[in-house]
Amino acid sequence: MYYSLALHICGLKIGQKEQEPKEEEATLLSQEEENIVEEEKLIETDANEIKVTPNTLLILKRSYTDCGHTIVNSAEIPEEMINLTEKEVEKGYSNWKIEKFTKEEIILGKELDSFCGEHYLLIEEEGRVLIYSLDEAGNKTLEENTDIAFEYLPETDKIIIKNGIYVYGREELSRIKEDFES
Repeated sequence: MYYSLALHICGLKIGQKEQEPKEEEATLLSQEEENIVEEEKLIETDANEIKVTPNTLLILKRSYTDCGHTIVNSAEIPEEMINLTEKEVEKGYSNWKIEKFTKEEIILGKELDSFCGEHYLLIEEEGRVLIYSLDEAGNKTLEENTDIAFEYLPETDKIIIKNGIYVYGREELSRIKEDFES
């Protein structure tokens, strides 16, 4: 019995020694824990990176050097842009410059060495007010033959339209048309 109790006690001590980590193992475990913490920090940073959502407002700004105008339009976010980061958008849309990148709004700008194509001429021909679009060389293309009768316009408007009214932009064109129609 004394012999078996001694073996039993000795076995416990041996078992305890085997279960306790050695200093080298403890150091390795501690380094592994630090690496895991560092990896978690990297993942956490990536999770906070701003990405495009389906609700992000996309604004496209085109600046035309030949006429000096800038046209700003909002557009729907293309499906392939959703979940992209700023760097990914920059890479995929390399012909655009990112002017602003937030979760709420992205502004992409582009400079074009051309004419904006939103130049118009309103002029009287055959008793009606006609609208021509103008290209960069000043060539006219009939845009619209309006129902505005020249004879019913006030005298000051008749003088202006007889000489031609140059208009920039669709909004301005619509406003002038409405003024003549009322």
